Amino acid sequence: MADSNSPNLAFEKESIIIVQHGIFALLLKTLSNYIQVKYQSIQASPMDTHHLIMFIFLLALFIYATALVVEVMLRASESIYHTHVGNIRLFAGGFAAILLLAILYPILGCIISLMWACLFVKIAYESFQELYSILCRTVGGVHHMFSRLIGSVRCLEEEEPNQPPA
Repeated sequence: MADSNSPNLAFEKESIIIVQHGIFALLLKTLSNYIQVKYQSIQASPMDTHHLIMFIFLLALFIYATALVVEVMLRASESIYHTHVGNIRLFAGGFAAILLLAILYPILGCIISLMWACLFVKIAYESFQELYSILCRTVGGVHHMFSRLIGSVRCLEEEEPNQPPA
């Protein structure tokens, strides 16, 4: 009976992604609806007036979708790298929302993008430190493996000189 009351941690981890995805979808849909209303009376579309912002928005949206799929796959395989991909997903989604906000309210979009950039640098620095430590451990392990391999090859070479040539 006590087991039925305990939370399912796997469900909680996956539900976080679903909730975050729902929030970004709602935010992007709301901002795009506002842009549609704003440009309803104007002959030009946002693709014409803000072509660079819209291109970067589409690129950020593609990165968000790709990172979402990769993060779910890494979580399913219980990889330690899912947090890094999750950070990429969150920042790509946030950047996409900021770009749409910059079309609607350029000053507010610039202010929020500066805050987003500061947060991005902080998280990127922390992720870089963690990835660098993983890289150092991997290189150390590979170096140790090769030194053992070379040591065993040297032992084999020392034992074989007494045998006649084939």
